[in-house]
Amino acid sequence: MSDRIELTCPCCETKLVVDKSGEILAEERPKKDLSKSFEQAMTKVRSGAEKRDEAFSKAYDRTRNLDDLLEKKFEEARKKAKDDKSRPFNPLDAD
Repeated sequence: MSDRIELTCPCCETKLVVDKSGEILAEERPKKDLSKSFEQAMTKVRSGAEKRDEAFSKAYDRTRNLDDLLEKKFEEARKKAKDDKSRPFNPLDAD
């Protein structure tokens, strides 16, 4: 039986050589395609900026009215507490 095992990662297709104790002895990563043009790279960068701007505007819209929403929730909780005549729970009375 061999002391080494050769594996291929299903995700990134990296080839690994592992000994029987589980230590990685060697790895060989697949070559990246460097034939992309400069224009393709710039298009990808620009689309990333558009995605970031869109995500920021969505987050801004969600938080823009957050103060009003929290104020309304606080007022509702205050009204509920005012109408509730029961005594609050005292942990020292639990015995």
